[in-house]
Amino acid sequence: MGMQELIGELSKLNVLVVEDGQDIRDIMSSTFNKLFHSTTTAVDGLDGLEKFKNQNFDIIISDIRMPNMSGNEMIDEIKAINPNIPIIVVSGHGRMIKKENKADLFLDKPIKFDKLVQAIYDLTR
Repeated sequence: MGMQELIGELSKLNVLVVEDGQDIRDIMSSTFNKLFHSTTTAVDGLDGLEKFKNQNFDIIISDIRMPNMSGNEMIDEIKAINPNIPIIVVSGHGRMIKKENKADLFLDKPIKFDKLVQAIYDLTR
């Protein structure tokens, strides 16, 4: 399946992006708003958990190292509520956190857009 076909399939999704870096969060939000039905952002794990509890999402994309509540803690809480929600961790520290985490997929920063789009498609099918 080509990139355009993948993007067409993704246009129905509601995505939660949890990222403490404002620049990265803004770039992801701006890009994802063009791809998905809706994109909601959260500034840390605590904010992400609250938004998850109050809205329906098809997939979560999260960093790990964040203030107030780490991505690992947030993922544990979310998976306790809904073990089937797909979660992608995007982190510069991926190799160090894989064993401690219940995420479905780990991608290293900087993000390769085509790899992320394919991963989102694969996890939400």
